[in-house]
Amino acid sequence: MAIPRSLAERIASVPFDADTAHDLLSLTTSDASITLPPGAYDAWLDATATGYVRIGAAVSLPSSGTPTAVAGQFPIAAGGVVTFVQRSSAAVHAQLASGTGTLNFMRKL
Repeated sequence: MAIPRSLAERIASVPFDADTAHDLLSLTTSDASITLPPGAYDAWLDATATGYVRIGAAVSLPSSGTPTAVAGQFPIAAGGVVTFVQRSSAAVHAQLASGTGTLNFMRKL
């Protein structure tokens, strides 16, 4: 189910406060995972390569030109930040295209 635009805009504008939670996940080119509680998160990728994140299952990189989308998966550019919603307590998987790095999760709500 898609998140209504009004809710997405509200989440994006929520500031960090004393209730903010911060988790780290060390990344390589192999699958890594962390279980996060429900909430709205900003994920910041501290790496020099693109990272891939997937909610609920291991990352599955699609082949170039493949018409099949990978459900629950999104890329994060090196140094980039992505906002996402974790609907239930579940594993969040991630890996890098190359090298090593750290994925920082900051729970906003």
